[in-house]
Amino acid sequence: MLTKPIPSSGEELPVIGLGTYRAFNTSLNPFKKKDLQQVVNLFFDAGGTLIDSSPMYGKAETVTGDVLASINGHDKAFLATKVWTDGQQQGINEMEDSLRKMRCTEIELMQVHNLVDCDTHLKTLRDWQAAGRVKYIGITHYTESAFGELGSYLKKYPWIDFCQFPYSIARRDAEDYFFDLCADLEVATLINRPFEQDGLFAKIKRSPVPAWAADFGCTSWAQFFLKYILGHDPATCAIPATSNPDHMADNLVAGEGRLPDAAELKKMADYFDAL
Repeated sequence: MLTKPIPSSGEELPVIGLGTYRAFNTSLNPFKKKDLQQVVNLFFDAGGTLIDSSPMYGKAETVTGDVLASINGHDKAFLATKVWTDGQQQGINEMEDSLRKMRCTEIELMQVHNLVDCDTHLKTLRDWQAAGRVKYIGITHYTESAFGELGSYLKKYPWIDFCQFPYSIARRDAEDYFFDLCADLEVATLINRPFEQDGLFAKIKRSPVPAWAADFGCTSWAQFFLKYILGHDPATCAIPATSNPDHMADNLVAGEGRLPDAAELKKMADYFDAL
């Protein structure tokens, strides 16, 4: 799988991650467990590592930990989750609970979710980082309207490693300035909602993938949407969520071959807008 560097460390990160929102918020009956095991094994076999969760996602952290334990997958995973509460001790308690649910004692990435009590939790995370309990620190939001506030925190705390935010071929606000800001501040980016929670598929309906997309390895709309994101240099890793092995296999193809260049990205956006 293609990789991009995490600017703060130079560590290479595979460009396709795995989100757990909704997809992993489930009861682990034998059939669902088998599907999720297959999803995660496909992901690892293709070179993927980053799995993103949150205490906001119901059972997702617990299910992530259980599935990884069942396939001996913890050593292959770059685990990411979030803190989403008010208060220093409440934040510590929540993070400890997340680690317990995900069955780990330390974690690669902890993010302040939706900037809730952000200054407080960033101070705690800086201490955890120094103690080796968390490798990277991030902040997140789910709306483009928060780009200004996200940017303010990135400037205030130049040691933040990651910023997670929404971006897709249908909602390209990040292209206006936020991608450039993250690049200038040397912050890795995680792209959530790359399919607009399946809204993109509703728009294209039965329209065919353009034949010229094969020039950069796209044979499906999912690959088209993901390669559009990843073709932008500041987009470090896209994190589509799925519990479907076929969808996982399809998404992973977007992390292979070359990425579209600037002219092709414009052509992709124009084609999508015209649908």
